[in-house]
Amino acid sequence: MMKPIRPSLSKGASYPAEFREEAVRYWLSSGQTLGAVAADLGLSPQCLRSWRQSMESNADLGAAGNGANGNAQDLACAREIGQLRRELEAMTRQRDILKKAISIFSEDKAMSGGSK
Repeated sequence: MMKPIRPSLSKGASYPAEFREEAVRYWLSSGQTLGAVAADLGLSPQCLRSWRQSMESNADLGAAGNGANGNAQDLACAREIGQLRRELEAMTRQRDILKKAISIFSEDKAMSGGSK
């Protein structure tokens, strides 16, 4: 998901609901920490956290006609995407470590003449 563009607001104005939803989806799907995403968007971590809680409570209430069910699905999908990205990152690190280990053991074997 692309990073949402932060709207410029006058003092005391609140962010549009679309931006809040995009920011929360971006955070959940990015696999990054709350603090990193908040800093990236120029928001406080508490602001993002409260927006997420508000979206989840609205989805849980199941407000008829407001698309809350779709909102809950969006949040669940974003959460799953973030989890899968973190797992992929961990697997990629493990693969790279194994490649380096194989390379080191191959060099050791070649230096000792191929027989041990």
